Amino acid sequence: MKFLLTQVLFLLFLPSFLLLEAQVWVPTGTESRRASALQFDAGGSSFQKDYYGYFSPNFTYNHGNNFGYSFSLPINALAVDKEPLQLDSKAGKIREMDYNSKNDYSRVLNYISYGTYNQQIPGKVTYSAYTGKMVDGYIGHGTIVNKYQSSSRFDSYNPGVMADLNTDYVGVQYFANSVVNFEVNAARVYIKPLAIGKSILSLFDKSSDLVYLMNLRGNVLDESGRLSVEEEAGSEESKAKKTEETRKKEIRPYNKDSRMELVDNDPWYNRLTIGYTRAWDRAAPVQMSYNTNGSPVTEKNLDNPKTTQVTRASVEGMDIEYRLLNLPFVEFTPYLDINKIKGLDGAQGTHYGSIFRLGTKDLNIILKPEFRQMTANYAPMYFDSFYEVERFQKFPISAPLRPKYDYLENQSNAKVTGYYHTIYVNFYHLGFEFAVEDYGLKGNKRVFAAAYIPLGSSFLMSFYYTKKGYESQGKAFDLDNNTQAAAEISKSFGPIVLRLQNYRKYYLDSSEKSFISIDEIRFLVSGGISF
Repeated sequence: MKFLLTQVLFLLFLPSFLLLEAQVWVPTGTESRRASALQFDAGGSSFQKDYYGYFSPNFTYNHGNNFGYSFSLPINALAVDKEPLQLDSKAGKIREMDYNSKNDYSRVLNYISYGTYNQQIPGKVTYSAYTGKMVDGYIGHGTIVNKYQSSSRFDSYNPGVMADLNTDYVGVQYFANSVVNFEVNAARVYIKPLAIGKSILSLFDKSSDLVYLMNLRGNVLDESGRLSVEEEAGSEESKAKKTEETRKKEIRPYNKDSRMELVDNDPWYNRLTIGYTRAWDRAAPVQMSYNTNGSPVTEKNLDNPKTTQVTRASVEGMDIEYRLLNLPFVEFTPYLDINKIKGLDGAQGTHYGSIFRLGTKDLNIILKPEFRQMTANYAPMYFDSFYEVERFQKFPISAPLRPKYDYLENQSNAKVTGYYHTIYVNFYHLGFEFAVEDYGLKGNKRVFAAAYIPLGSSFLMSFYYTKKGYESQGKAFDLDNNTQAAAEISKSFGPIVLRLQNYRKYYLDSSEKSFISIDEIRFLVSGGISF
């Protein structure tokens, strides 16, 4: 892992989020769709000093731009078993942790996706649904659920769920960590009070005529070039002028923390949004079961520790934002989130943030500074990249296991202040994301970095890296049990692609009495037929 990260970290200033074939980091949803194809990955992998043959057929199909699905069957077959030998060790044996629970069989699902999550377009109703591998699950401004990774463990696979419905007046977002058991869920409902109020007042506006009332049903120019009511009733010259403007209109890409696509039709009354979020783990572990030697007892046919006490861990919050500026070159949206953890004494936090974009669609910088005031028994971004592990073992990791909820339950409600700042850089086909969190306390720091770097038409470098619970910024990029990451270098030779991959994830090691972060290295040959 150190070798691959060394090769890519020096290119941090040249990253990207464009959709190519071999990405390890792109936001979950439409952006992560593959091209329609029947493909295969074949090669070898190294895991815990053992060697495996790896093969994974893949079928992906897109029905237009909105709907697509992808399935695969990844198989690791034992090739060389080094000391200590596995139980019933023999060549060709399927790696046991891959398919030893009901959740694991969902590995065949890469994704089923419809629409684009969190796409809000004035004058239109938009909706989306996604289930599959999740690397960036979030709700709202991401102060409760943020960058959720449902596949952060080697020994457990959970295809997550993200769905939403957006209108000019109200909307809803939904998240679940697993389509199999729905352990972690979140829902956000929002309203746009100024837009609602303006529509109500227009009903009593005596100067309004029939044409105006018809416009309430939508006079927004759609992608096919439909004209507004006034234009359809107006002159041919007016029609021709508007049609020409439509042809010149550029549909710009958007980021989850930017609303660039709204610049052409973003009335002031549509910019105020008030939301309410509730997120919960319906069976958050509180107490674990241990063997006489102190190692955790695992559930039969499952890779999870056995619990003796669980509770419903619930976080709720209110949020408000107003988009002060949305111009072709500048966008500025301040926001405020106030959240609390139910059931914990005074556990609450306030998030003061803003989203600032400077630049064009091809060249821009997005800054998202966020300052936080909270109590010591409150956890911002409670459901984050590490929660699939942290629900059993808090960060920083240390033996024995201690669940996150149990740890917070024993903290005081003393005041704590800090920040979580994010920056995005997009330079044509190159882009970069970096985030850092700090509260001035030991064990309370976090870093996230991601890049997607196509060099020419056939060479690609891609990675993400995140670490939580380290003591000082000088240890931010030291690989240890508080780290998860992935990196890939690929080179295409005609229809064949060579790939070197390294995934750093977690698995439960009973002998170590804790979750362990380790590397799996793969060398693959990929090919197939596109259609």
